[in-house]
Amino acid sequence: MRAVSVAAGPSVDGSAAAGGSGEAGGSGAAGEPFAVAAIDLGATSGRVMLGVVAEGRIELVPARRFENRLVERDGHLSWDLDALWAEIRQGLADAHDLTVVRGLAGLASIGVDSWAVDYGFVGPEGTDGGERIGEVIAYRDSRTDGVADRVAERVSRQRQFALTGIAQQPFNTLYQLAADDRAADLPPGSTLLMVPDLIGHLLTGVRRSESTNASSTGMLGLDGGWNSELLDAAGIDRELLAPLIAPGERLGTVRPELGSELGIGEVPVVAIGSHDTASAVLAVPATPGTSPVAYISSGTWSLIGLELPAAVATEEARLAGFTNEAGVDGTLRFLKNVSGMWLVSESIRQWEEDGAQVDLEDLLAAAAQSPADRFRIDPTDEQFLAPGRMAERVSAAARRIDGDDPFPRTPAAVVRCILESLAETYREELRTACLLAQVPLPERLHVVGGGSRNALLNQLTADALGIEVVAGPMEATALGNVALQSRTLGAVPQDPDAIRELVRASVELERFRPSVQSSAPDPVTAR
Repeated sequence: MRAVSVAAGPSVDGSAAAGGSGEAGGSGAAGEPFAVAAIDLGATSGRVMLGVVAEGRIELVPARRFENRLVERDGHLSWDLDALWAEIRQGLADAHDLTVVRGLAGLASIGVDSWAVDYGFVGPEGTDGGERIGEVIAYRDSRTDGVADRVAERVSRQRQFALTGIAQQPFNTLYQLAADDRAADLPPGSTLLMVPDLIGHLLTGVRRSESTNASSTGMLGLDGGWNSELLDAAGIDRELLAPLIAPGERLGTVRPELGSELGIGEVPVVAIGSHDTASAVLAVPATPGTSPVAYISSGTWSLIGLELPAAVATEEARLAGFTNEAGVDGTLRFLKNVSGMWLVSESIRQWEEDGAQVDLEDLLAAAAQSPADRFRIDPTDEQFLAPGRMAERVSAAARRIDGDDPFPRTPAAVVRCILESLAETYREELRTACLLAQVPLPERLHVVGGGSRNALLNQLTADALGIEVVAGPMEATALGNVALQSRTLGAVPQDPDAIRELVRASVELERFRPSVQSSAPDPVTAR
């Protein structure tokens, strides 16, 4: 495999990267290693990762990991953003300390990604420093119940999809804002910022909406701009929305007082694919010429789909529940959301609350030995969206396929039911995606993210689809984050395949081949 050349190029501000300190944010002299920080926030946990780029590879070093918990505040499920910000600040300081230990020239840049659709408000410039107003209410909150129907009375669901290509999930930002009674009382000059943009603002003071995350809101048109028709239908003031910024552009520089407080200096902050799935799909280690790339970004959600050059915004795609999200370099992620390992993690949480000690590896091993094809659920059912007593809900919803038990009785049986149901759902959704996009079923499916370590699910998926499953990298989001920062710093060529080549050189992959070749017809010809 040809290694990607990591050499000095233009720095994030366009000047020559010829060394410097963490305060200068330089990427080092030609051939020298350099380091960037990836702030990667998930719906259950967050991390600050140090990405060291040298000799054609990325080495990821955890600087700090922390929990991200939902809290009940002012009658809503919300994110504890103050706690997250405290952890992020400490993580950046820790990342800088790691560069010192390794003899590197501080942090060359910082990038932020997170889950999609959630947002916060910041006040006008000059009043309280543009500080956050109120809580960041979580997408799992019940305030959007019925709101999508009300918006559809003004702009039909068909019209919404034709304008944006975004599936009408009940938690879309468009619907959250239509239900947000705080918006009418905001002082003039206030701004709405998606979660990674809000962190970027805390770092730099700059207000921008990164385009991959903005595309998930249901408010961004397929033409790449905020859509006035939809904003008006939901009663959203366009002045609330920040100007757009593309992944790979420089957002700003860490505020001097914050850089001094953390000891990191005035480090450049780069807008990467801030929707975590955008960064994860960027790090899918597909080989050059693969088209389309089929993937699952597997974590709290299973996001399964195809990387395409253009949206599939047909009525058939809308009715099938697919969405078109912006990716890096003008790509589109044509995918469907399936409630993935959330079902397992929430079931484990129930068992632990009930006093059991649960080890995930042991549980998966027991599930592998549990009888197959006994029960199924529909993982896309909205009843599994909210937290709480998940194992009980899975057992109650499970339909019996074989055997005498009316429902799965043991943790192993519950997990086996979840994983087999997910594998079959992956098969149906990927075949549907190919049919809608009018492309053949790819020869392999890439599974990235935390779920790529689940060997049982990977094998079940390979068996269900009848194609090879390539598992890894686990830290795909952080790798995509780091790789795009590296390209912005001039250390990776602009060739679209260069980032994936860098990723392939940096990770070890595991391959799962189907135990029995599928006899199902190709979805394009099965009409």
